[in-house]
Amino acid sequence: MNDVARPEPQDHVFPGERQLRLFDGRISLKIPVRPMAISTVLLLSALLVAFADLSMGAYSIPVPQIWKALAGDATDRVRMVVIEWRLPRIAAALLFGAALGVSGAVFQSLTRNPLGSPDIVGFDAGAFAGVLLVMVFVGTSPYEVMAGALGGGILTAGAVYLIAQGTTGLRFVLVGIGIGVMLSAINTWMLTVTRLEIAMSAAFWGAGSLDGMDMERLLPVAAMLAAFLAGMAGLHRSIRQLELGDDVALSLGVPVRAVRIAMLVIAGALTAIVTAAAGPIGFVALSAPQLARRLAGTPGIPLAASAAMGALLLSASDLVATHLFAPTKLPVGLVTVSGGGAYLVWLLLREASRSRKLSA
Repeated sequence: MNDVARPEPQDHVFPGERQLRLFDGRISLKIPVRPMAISTVLLLSALLVAFADLSMGAYSIPVPQIWKALAGDATDRVRMVVIEWRLPRIAAALLFGAALGVSGAVFQSLTRNPLGSPDIVGFDAGAFAGVLLVMVFVGTSPYEVMAGALGGGILTAGAVYLIAQGTTGLRFVLVGIGIGVMLSAINTWMLTVTRLEIAMSAAFWGAGSLDGMDMERLLPVAAMLAAFLAGMAGLHRSIRQLELGDDVALSLGVPVRAVRIAMLVIAGALTAIVTAAAGPIGFVALSAPQLARRLAGTPGIPLAASAAMGALLLSASDLVATHLFAPTKLPVGLVTVSGGGAYLVWLLLREASRSRKLSA
């Protein structure tokens, strides 16, 4: 019998990936070429928007002067405008957008549902409830407000997880929506019965705004977000394996339940920290992962591309909020909700159309 040449078995390569073999095939690497390229383009686009935001305003500053200010070689006036007034807000838009993009990607991966976003499943409403309780019964300092938002968001995440008895499937989304509606009603009632000055302060915070951000406030928030983002990066391999299914992940040695809980805690903390620092900023966590997945062409939701898309969406929203109706500034949360509302309607119509096709 003649020997028949057979191809060597190949590892499964996801769409958008390329397999690189080194040393006669002894080392095999999977390079996500398209996701990496998309992430790079999105990040560069976000930085371009950020530079445009730095240069625009009542006191217009050319880009070369911005570079000099960042390098510490500008005049005192230019440095004050760029470094002290504008840079903290714009840096917060980039960082907070990236954190919300990652948080939304993780929640949608956990629930396996494009509606599984922290702002949809009630975590923003929980953070708002925590802020209101702290303002009414404790105080209104920035750190007290942050503690209230963190506590409210994390407690809401725990309640949704316990009632839904897990993090996967439509049940988690529906339980989260129900709890979010209930908390929103309680928040509205609290705003109507509390003192006027507290209600006004809480309502301003609830609109979601980056105005008033300075380096003293931003640096500790950035440190916390960096720590949680690093933790999520450490779970990236396990997240990819979970996307293949729980049985496959278990066969590969992934502690499925522990990884899911860690993902829920870290993603919930990312949302809660951003909400504590800037108020509820809706729909970035909902739309960024899905837009990134479609651009990257991957079966799962790419974390890096989701972060870059979130940074681009929030920085562009801040540009619109700051300059569209100048000298009047809009809360950035109002801009994201306006754009995200249209996206949510499109997503619901798309899911309804897909359900009809499957049932036909």
